[in-house]
Amino acid sequence: MATQNPQPLITVAICTRNRATLLEKAVRSVLEQMTPCAEILIVDNGSSDNTELLATNFAAAEPRVKFFSERQTGLSVARNSALHAATGQWVIFLDDDALAEPGWLAAYEIFFSRLPDEKIVCAGGPVTPLYETPPPRWLHPEANHLFGPATDQPVRMARAPWGCNYAVRREAALGVGGFNVRLGHSGQSLGADEETELANRLRRTGGEIWWLPEAGVKHLVVAERTKLKWRIRSAFGQGRSRAINRLSRKGTAFQRGVFTATRVLLAPFHCGVNLLVALVSFPFQNGQPAVRALVHAAATAGLVFELLRRTFHDEPI
Repeated sequence: MATQNPQPLITVAICTRNRATLLEKAVRSVLEQMTPCAEILIVDNGSSDNTELLATNFAAAEPRVKFFSERQTGLSVARNSALHAATGQWVIFLDDDALAEPGWLAAYEIFFSRLPDEKIVCAGGPVTPLYETPPPRWLHPEANHLFGPATDQPVRMARAPWGCNYAVRREAALGVGGFNVRLGHSGQSLGADEETELANRLRRTGGEIWWLPEAGVKHLVVAERTKLKWRIRSAFGQGRSRAINRLSRKGTAFQRGVFTATRVLLAPFHCGVNLLVALVSFPFQNGQPAVRALVHAAATAGLVFELLRRTFHDEPI
């Protein structure tokens, strides 16, 4: 009588769209570290390149690699599909443009096998940028770089972990509804914060979020993402996502209305101050303070845009 394979401890989920070349490198960086406790799940989010052929070949050559398509566009949609399809107790999300560093999977496996606290539901580790072209001088050296303490410990950083290196207990994530599909990248929209919002919901249910310094990845930063135009577009998208997050935490329509009115009234002042700072500080520190001010102004503009859009269109939170 054939015996069933035991449930893997870990599913490494890689959601991808039209990045076959990068996907191959990401998958190979994990395959080099594979153990019987893990599987890889590739989720194709409506690619039109040869992603399907590449993923199918990986699955045919390696039994621990699985593949399926999620045609509804949206990173959060694809990640929720991965949560449902995964068989691992823990799902680690690795971006298709990221590379797992040596020891990455082992660090997660050791930690999940010997949890210091059963309340742990989410974890993540360092992210080191891998620039396609030399970054401009106005880009702060710590941009695109996530680092933290040298030991495993509960997360005390507001933005950690990042979605390109993000592990979650599968049942816990599904139990709170998974990723918010109104957040995250979708097509040309540069939405954000879906992983932070999920982590905060898990924390509010009593879960703990942990930092794993040995579980590091390198994350590709393409040339386009080092251009000021892209940074401003990204900040605008993050502002829109922040509006959705903040509104979702307001319990009543009255509270949402007060929050919206307050932020809309203050927005011209915040944007004006930041634009003035950008103008005055442009000659200093290679323009870094000026760019930070422009990014803050764009984020405020995005937040107000989304608040007003939801007010006039009466969209659900």
